[in-house]
Amino acid sequence: MKNSLRHIFVIAGNTFTEAIRQKVLYVLVVFCLIMLGGSSFYTQFDFRGDDFKFMKDLAYAAISVIGLLVSLLGAAMLIPAELEKRTIYTLLSKPVRKFEFIVGKYLGLVLLLTLFVTLMAGIFMLAVWGHESSLTAGILKASQGHPTEFQQQMINEFRAGAYDPAMWQALVLIWAKLCLVTVISVLFSTVASSTVFIVSCTLFIYLIGHLQSVARDFWFSQSGGASWLTTAFLAAVSLFIPDFQTFNLIDEIISGNPVLWQNTWHILLYSAVYTVIALAVSALLFENREL
Repeated sequence: MKNSLRHIFVIAGNTFTEAIRQKVLYVLVVFCLIMLGGSSFYTQFDFRGDDFKFMKDLAYAAISVIGLLVSLLGAAMLIPAELEKRTIYTLLSKPVRKFEFIVGKYLGLVLLLTLFVTLMAGIFMLAVWGHESSLTAGILKASQGHPTEFQQQMINEFRAGAYDPAMWQALVLIWAKLCLVTVISVLFSTVASSTVFIVSCTLFIYLIGHLQSVARDFWFSQSGGASWLTTAFLAAVSLFIPDFQTFNLIDEIISGNPVLWQNTWHILLYSAVYTVIALAVSALLFENREL
């Protein structure tokens, strides 16, 4: 067990190092930084009057989309690259098991996503806090340091929106969702060598995971209910494909609705269980794959 953990951590570290050398990832990160850093500028195009809600919506969308691309490209490019360069043969010729290779690769990608989300979250928070300081300073300047009751109420609302602790809750959910997408991409990379195929299949599962709850509600709302065949099919889909719709708690947080941390922990537990099962299946498939 001790040797296995050491092998896994070494592979994870090497995977992280290889991933951050990918130039395409730097392009995605820079684009996301521009979006987050300029989010306060884009608020002038929002006619709802809620600057912080707009900034949160934009930031979470940018982190989610760019993070999705990072997770897809990271898993789809690294493992096939090992096969293409034939470096995997050198690695597996040493006392390294295939399941250690898969788990190490996944943990390295999780480390990459953790760094990405942390960096983006830091830039996002700085943008939000800077916008709040600018708005507050404008009110204090207009009132010459003596805000009226209405102006003080506005300042309090600005600070509540900028220092909302639920923002961290949403970022944790985004990170968990990206890690879940990554393990699916790793699963496909154990049976395929084509980057396009791996990305396409992962996106297909991602789409089904978002639509399955909608389809389930639609079929069961029909008169007479769903047939046993439809019920069995929906049960199979729910069993093998994660329900990404559960992560829509992020929308509730953006809207300012209170979301209990207990619900967030349930989603994290669900993601962890699915990840463990997916990694076990990935290791089994990779174990039986001819290299």
